[in-house]
Amino acid sequence: MKRKITVLSALLLAVVLTAAITSTALASDGSMTITIHPIRILVNGETFRPTDVNGNEVMIFTVNGTTYAPLRALAEAYGLEVGYDAENNIATVNSPDRVSSETRDFTAYWTVEEKPVTNYGSEKIFTAAYNGALGMAEFKSWWKSLSAEEIAQGAEQLAAEARALAPGYTVTMYFSYGSYMLGTAWGYEGFQQSNFRPASAWIG
Repeated sequence: MKRKITVLSALLLAVVLTAAITSTALASDGSMTITIHPIRILVNGETFRPTDVNGNEVMIFTVNGTTYAPLRALAEAYGLEVGYDAENNIATVNSPDRVSSETRDFTAYWTVEEKPVTNYGSEKIFTAAYNGALGMAEFKSWWKSLSAEEIAQGAEQLAAEARALAPGYTVTMYFSYGSYMLGTAWGYEGFQQSNFRPASAWIG
């Protein structure tokens, strides 16, 4: 009797272990059940133990000969930078120099245009829209890599250049990334100033 109980316990354990590696791929309407096989991965000879953003360990497994691993953890194990553009639902993976290659010349990545019919007395309104290749997460990283002085200097330079095209006017220039307002720069007679508090609030 004892042997029978032992065998039964072993069978139950096998069922539990099988259930632990069985995953439902789709919702109940038209769902499909697949069996996954947990595996280990070595990165440069070291066991790769991926975790999610909360630090919880995540399983690596194979299904029908294809290995699945969490993108962020695996990319970061190779020193790559992972971003996520929530607005466009796009994940990005880049080498660290991709962001730094978006040169520190702040002035190089903006499309500057004068808004039509904006002569409010002696003021002209310009917009400066980001035209670089960085997705939202990468853009935020790039922005945070710049000092407040670099941002102010570059923005004020663009405002000064716009004012040079409109002598006698004061220039107000609004900077944006997509639909996100970043800040404002002004060009006056002989000096410029800027305010990028909106960017600080959005980028964090």
